[in-house]
Formats: sequence, structure tokens, C-alpha cells
Amino acid sequence: MKDVHYNVVIVGGGPIGLYFANLLEKKNIPYILLEATDKLGGQITNLYPKKEIVDLNDTPTIIAENYIKQLVSNINLDKVRFNEEVLDAIEIGNEAKAICKSGNVYCSKNIVLATGLGFPKPRPLGIDGEEKYQNIIYHLHDFSFLKNKKVAIFGGGDSALDWAKEVSKLTDDVFLIHRRDEFRGNAETIKDIKTLKLYLSYIPNSFIIENGKLVGITISKVGDAKIKVNLSIDYILVNFGTIPQSAPFNLQKDNAGLIVDANCHSTKHIFAIGDNASYLNKKKRIAPGNEEAQIVVDNLN
Repeated sequence: MKDVHYNVVIVGGGPIGLYFANLLEKKNIPYILLEATDKLGGQITNLYPKKEIVDLNDTPTIIAENYIKQLVSNINLDKVRFNEEVLDAIEIGNEAKAICKSGNVYCSKNIVLATGLGFPKPRPLGIDGEEKYQNIIYHLHDFSFLKNKKVAIFGGGDSALDWAKEVSKLTDDVFLIHRRDEFRGNAETIKDIKTLKLYLSYIPNSFIIENGKLVGITISKVGDAKIKVNLSIDYILVNFGTIPQSAPFNLQKDNAGLIVDANCHSTKHIFAIGDNASYLNKKKRIAPGNEEAQIVVDNLN
């Protein structure tokens, strides 16, 4: 096990961790950023790259993937350690240690946990055997492969509506299925898409399989399962959100995350910012997370 010492250790390369790194760059404060995967951006990169971010105080409306690119462009990638999963953060004496799955231990007087919800797992359709079919997709980074394809989209939030809008630019065969009569997201997103076929108050029922291949899906009416519709598809896009995972760290926490004080301390040498931090009236959005990052910069040990 190798101990390495740094001025500031950032755990998590999502939007909040990257924003915090940007603040440190501006102040010429040395740091290392530990990212558990092989790419930066966190949940935004994995699940919502095309989503518009509208609540930033110092930036106009911006597409999520462009926001991440902007943040990444302002940091030195030599200060990033990819595929370095942190299993725990502990405070010992006058410093804290980030203990990694690799066996490395990163020591510092300032460890900043910006891990969001950890590794969020997409909510599945709920039909037995769905994991066998590669044309069921939960993450979208590129839409081009859907050109002229028959696509069923399940979900009713902003991201599902964003998907419907983008996919409708590539094909006229798009079905949007939602379990309620009204969308949770902004319906204006899809208002003028004449080719989009809506099925409201419908849920997935069963797959249509031919020669071992998924070629369609049967949906049923909520409240009357006898009413069913068979949809012929090439791809199924599932956007039911994610299943939150609690913070893995052995620190004081509640159901919302790691409990922090007004200065974002979890302990004297360990901070938490972003979606994994919990305090009264906490809002889990990017703008409050960025404000927390600034608070931490002002209170580094």
C-alpha cells in the first residue's frame, strides 16, 4: 500500500469536482483529482450529455456536455488519476486519507468528496430478461445510429423529452411512452414534433421476440391491462431515471448523503460538496454545488 501526500485531494470528476478543480487552478493551489472511471463528467456525461443546464450563476444556458468540456479545458489533466476508485475517506491525527481500491492511499489536510450519488444504476423497464438485449439502451452519448430506425422511448421527464426531440430529427418512427397522462418534464420540448407518436398512461408489458432477437414491445394501458398495443421497434430507449446509491464513506450521514456543517466540513479535514452533501434545505442542483465549492476554497486547512 503506497501513501502519497498532496495539498488537496478531490474525489470525483463530475461537474462539481471539476468546478472545484477550476477554482483551485485560478488560485494556483496544488491538488490531485481522483476519478473512479476512465472519463470525466460523472452522471452528466453518462446519462444526460444533451441536457440544457439553465441554473448557473456565471454561465448562460449551456448543453451539459459542452459545460463539462469547458471545465475540463481549464484543468491540467496531469493532475487527474483515472480509474482510481476511493473506497473510504478517514481522518487520522492532523490529516485525512483517501483509501483506494488500487491499494494507493492519498493523504492530505484537505480531502474534498464530490462523488455525487456514486455510481447511479439506471432503472430498468422491469421485464424479465431485458439485460439480454443490446438494443435496449439506458445511456445516450450519440444519436446518429438511430437514423431511419424505429425507436420506442420510455419516460416522462425532461431527459426523455430531450431524447424524443433529438431522435425525431433522425427518424419519423419514434414512440414516446409514459405511464401518466401528463409529463413530469416540460411538454413544450416536443410540442411541434408532428411525427412523434405518444402513448400516455401506458407501461411496458412484454417483449416481441423473433429468432432470438428483440423486434418489438407490447405496452398495456394503465388501469386496464386488456388494452394492449404492439410496437415494432429497432431500439428501445429507457429513461426512468436512476437508482440512487448512498455514499460509501464511513462518515456521518443521513438518507440524503454526508452530513456537513455551514462550511461543508464532514470532519475537520474532510469536506463534502454537491449531491453527496447533506444539510438543511439542501438543493441537489449544479449551482448550489458550485457555491459549496467556493465555500470550501475559502475554508481550506
